[in-house]
Amino acid sequence: MKTFKSVFPFKFFVILLAGLFISGCEKDPFDANSGTFTDKRDEHEYKWVKIGEQIWMAENLAYLPVQPCAPDSQCGVWVYGYEGEGSYGTNYFTYGCLYDWETAQKVCPDGWHLPSDKEWMELERFLGMKEIELDRYSCRGLNENIAAKLILNEQNLWAEQYSYNNETGFSSLPGGERNIWYTESEFHYKGINYFASFWTSTVENDKDAINRTVSSCIDRMPKLKKAGFAVRCIKN
Repeated sequence: MKTFKSVFPFKFFVILLAGLFISGCEKDPFDANSGTFTDKRDEHEYKWVKIGEQIWMAENLAYLPVQPCAPDSQCGVWVYGYEGEGSYGTNYFTYGCLYDWETAQKVCPDGWHLPSDKEWMELERFLGMKEIELDRYSCRGLNENIAAKLILNEQNLWAEQYSYNNETGFSSLPGGERNIWYTESEFHYKGINYFASFWTSTVENDKDAINRTVSSCIDRMPKLKKAGFAVRCIKN
């Protein structure tokens, strides 16, 4: 019995140490320059890419917290071209969803979040945008061709051909937006094949939050929170 008592704790200690060693050696799935992950909510697989010290989704979010609605309805989620009935069409699989700002705050997968204006600026700074341009409300980075580093020119989806190179792997596609024409009661889909439009988490005022629109430049402007833009989540 003395032998049993002395040997058992030692074996248990060795097994415990081995388990801790194996657990500690498990590779971080995001310890790379790019890869994929699966959103456990709907088993949708997304590409991701490391740019500087940040990890970004390399595709637009396509999570559907509710049934999408027509552009003249305010349900918080839309698919470009979808009018509230029938199939979502190919735009859903190519461009993902458009969200209003309130919904965009809540739709990123666990471990990810909607990037702030400052986090977008960090990306833009890494890509070489001038400091004097970073916090301007305007079309920025045009002379340095910053936007080209974020744009994927796949299947000739872009109507206007710039010198795109997708140097970062961010892979912006021209999914357009759901926004107004003349008054706040007239929301429509617009801009597909011409620009990519993304929310930030940063509020401008009661009605507006800051947006990024990517085409020949990176436009930074306050936009109506009720509008619908794409979401690119960033890793926590």
